[in-house]
Amino acid sequence: LNGASFGFGLSKLLVSASATGVFTVLQLFPDHWGLIGGRNVPLGGSAKTHTDPGAFLANLSSLHNDAIESFNTDFGPVIEGGEDGQYVFSVKEATNKDLFQIDLSVLARVFGEKLKELNLYGCSGMQGNIEVFKAMNIKTLN
Repeated sequence: LNGASFGFGLSKLLVSASATGVFTVLQLFPDHWGLIGGRNVPLGGSAKTHTDPGAFLANLSSLHNDAIESFNTDFGPVIEGGEDGQYVFSVKEATNKDLFQIDLSVLARVFGEKLKELNLYGCSGMQGNIEVFKAMNIKTLN
């Protein structure tokens, strides 16, 4: 199979099958949906991390800028990192507070001593014991 025959086959597919052909070709390039206006959300089990903040945080291995940016894109401006390396986790401007049914021990594990402010006001589905934050150096706990 050379490049010329592949190109001819591809154009024949697009012309002969119209819309079906276009979608068939687009399925060959699932990582580039964002370029044509679609949202690049993975399919399968990992899709849950884009709809469930608890699952997202549970699968998070470290707090890096890309992970924080992705979390904030999916759920609103919830995590704010400071220049001092400390973080603020506030659901005040979350897109949907009802989604935040997170186990507090997950929050404590992910942020550890780097959490300086925690605002969960309006989240009715939080689980776990708030005592996990007592030993941490949190300035504001709401």
